[in-house]
Parts: sequence; structure tokens; C-alpha cells
Amino acid sequence: MAEKKNGKAGRIAVIAIIVLLAPVLFVNLTLIIKGSLHPQVPPDIFGIAPLVVTSGSMEGEQEGSFPQGALIFVQMLDTDERNGLQVGDVITFVSSEAYVTHRIIGINHGAGGEVLSFITQGDANPVSDGAIPAENVVGKCIGSIGGLGAFATFLQTPAGVLVFVGVPVLVFIAWDMLRITLYNRRVKAGEKQQLKAQEEEIERLRAMIRQQDAPEGECAPDAGADTRDGQGGADRGPCGD
Repeated sequence: MAEKKNGKAGRIAVIAIIVLLAPVLFVNLTLIIKGSLHPQVPPDIFGIAPLVVTSGSMEGEQEGSFPQGALIFVQMLDTDERNGLQVGDVITFVSSEAYVTHRIIGINHGAGGEVLSFITQGDANPVSDGAIPAENVVGKCIGSIGGLGAFATFLQTPAGVLVFVGVPVLVFIAWDMLRITLYNRRVKAGEKQQLKAQEEEIERLRAMIRQQDAPEGECAPDAGADTRDGQGGADRGPCGD
């Protein structure tokens, strides 16, 4: 019973690991593939692009600030959504072929009320970035996790994918091999016990047959006992109680 419980617990543990890792693996592979196919925009999953912060320009105490090394989540925006941005929003835009995420401190509108550009500035920077054309804005930062950037960057590398995929696979293979080995040992032990019981039963039946075939008044020799007397002749003494 205990062995069955242990085996069930092991299977549940493996399933739990797969359930936890599968979504992360799916997201990671999706981002890698999208980044390769469309390098001109940040790779996203369901409209959310995770980006790694490589500078401390947004460090501060304001709402929406984040430190260097954080992982930020950027909601991708279309034209209408860009027009709805307000002062104080933290946006991601393209600047010199790099993605920059800073806070809006001003908005320039055209004669018809359309948004022409955004004036942005990092919370930790002493000066603004100047006017950022509206078409350069790719999204709005909606959250961040400090310190997760380095791990996210590692997952995007071939080594990260190999570790992330290979380690769970190796753990599963090792667990399965251990399970099979223990099962085979239990089977062999059970076969040995069964064989021993069969041999004992056969020996018991042989003893019964010898007892039945012995002449009246004589004892059938016990299995394995010395049946000769001191003179080398057969011991034909009477059976004792």
C-alpha cells in the first residue's frame, strides 16, 4: 500500500512540474519565434510584451517607477489607443533603434486635436527626451517585477532554453528509471518468495508420499536425514511416537 502511495505521489509531482513549466515554456518559445520573425517590434504574447530594463533612468518613488534589471510588461497600442495616452503614463517608444520606456510629461496636439508627439523623461533623469513622434510609441507599461530581467534574458538564450527544457526532461527520465528499477526489484523479490513457497510445498508433498508408501511398522526417512545405521545397513527400526 505504501509503495502504491509513493508511486502515485511521484506521478502527481511530475504532472505538477509539467503543468507549471509548460505555460512558461510556451511563452518563452513564442517570444523567441516572434522576435526572430518581426525584429522591428517587441515580441508579445496576447498583446503584452515583456522587456528587460537595462538602465536606471526610471528609478524613483513615483507610481510606475522601476529599477535597473527589472522585467516590465508593455501593453501594445494601436493608433486610437496612443491618442488616449495621458501625462503621467509610462510609455515605450523607439529611439535610435532601441526601445526606451519613460514617463509622459507633456503632449503636443495638432490643429485638429490629434496627438503629434509626446514629451517624455525618465524619473531619474534631469532632462527630458524631447518630443517623441506618436508613431514611435509602441506601448504602455502596465507593470514590472524587480530583479527578474536577468533571468528573463537568460531564458531567451539557447543555453536558457536547453536548461529550461532539458532539466525537467532529465528529472522525469531519472524518476521513471528509478520507478522501473524499484518495480523490477519488487517483482523479482516476489518471484523468489513464490518459488521458495512452491519448493516447500513440493517437499511437503514428497514427504507425505514417502510416508504413505512406507511398510506398516516402519518409518519413512525424513528428507535429508541419514537413513543408515552404524554398520552401513539400512535403519529398519520401528517407528517411534
